[in-house]
Amino acid sequence: IMLADTLTAKERQSMEEKEEPEPEEDGEKGEHEVKERESEDEDQGEVLGEEEELEELRAQVLQLLLELEETRELSQRHEESFMELQGLLEEERLASAHQAESFTRQIQRLQAQLRSVQEEMNSLEEEKESELEEVQHELRVAQEEVLVLQQAAEESAAERENDIASLQEELCRLRVELQRLQATTAEYELEITTLRAEMSMKSFSVATAGNQAIIIIIIIIIIMLKQFSQVIGMFAACLHQCEGLRGELEELQRQYEQSQREQGALQLQLQSCKLACPPNAYYFLLLFSPLHSPLSSPQNCTCPSEPPVLSIPFIGLIVIVALIWCWWEELAS
Repeated sequence: IMLADTLTAKERQSMEEKEEPEPEEDGEKGEHEVKERESEDEDQGEVLGEEEELEELRAQVLQLLLELEETRELSQRHEESFMELQGLLEEERLASAHQAESFTRQIQRLQAQLRSVQEEMNSLEEEKESELEEVQHELRVAQEEVLVLQQAAEESAAERENDIASLQEELCRLRVELQRLQATTAEYELEITTLRAEMSMKSFSVATAGNQAIIIIIIIIIIMLKQFSQVIGMFAACLHQCEGLRGELEELQRQYEQSQREQGALQLQLQSCKLACPPNAYYFLLLFSPLHSPLSSPQNCTCPSEPPVLSIPFIGLIVIVALIWCWWEELAS
């Protein structure tokens, strides 16, 4: 717009200069008029050409001004977008700086956590090694105790086996003795039965034989009664001894069962130690075999059944004495 105002002012000045009259002489007015007219025509043509050029220039200037305005607006928009982009870039830079700072803090915190975890791992490894050493020491002590207990159990088992064998031999001997006593008792019973038959057959002849035969018979009966009482005493002593041996055998059986239970408890403890021990200490357990040393059964020689106290020979003897007593009463009457 300012350029257009400047151009119009220059055109006006040139037109005013052209319109100013030049002083000439009167004689030459005609020529000058003609020349002036020609010059005016030429000037008018030139002015028209210049006006056209000015119009064209004005139009070009206006076009250039419009383009300049558009370019200015475009540059202003570009500047605004540049400022916006610069603000966004600054925000992004600040955000990236904050993010980098937060990442740095996180990395430092993670490094501190990693160091603490490594320290905890080292302490746990040391604690685990110490616990492993303690468990291995306890395992060795337990294995030594198991060996000692195993040796003691084997020794006690051997002693009990010897005691049981001796008791079995004693029981067998007593059984043989009891059988012998039973055979002797049977012989006495047979003799008593024979005497009773002879006495029943000779009951009538004995009455005439006199008091001497009766006294002899009574003496024989008394002797037989003494022998029979001795046999009964020996039999009772054998029974008492058998009862004592049976009690000792039961006590040994109870001790044997208790030792078996203790052995089972030790085996369970050994199994628990095997399960609780670490894998690298398991080869220590292979040095010891499980405690399986069952004793021989103490039932090889059975004790004979107790005969009744009032046996058949004793009852027969009582009957014979009663018959003799009745016969003696009849003779006395």
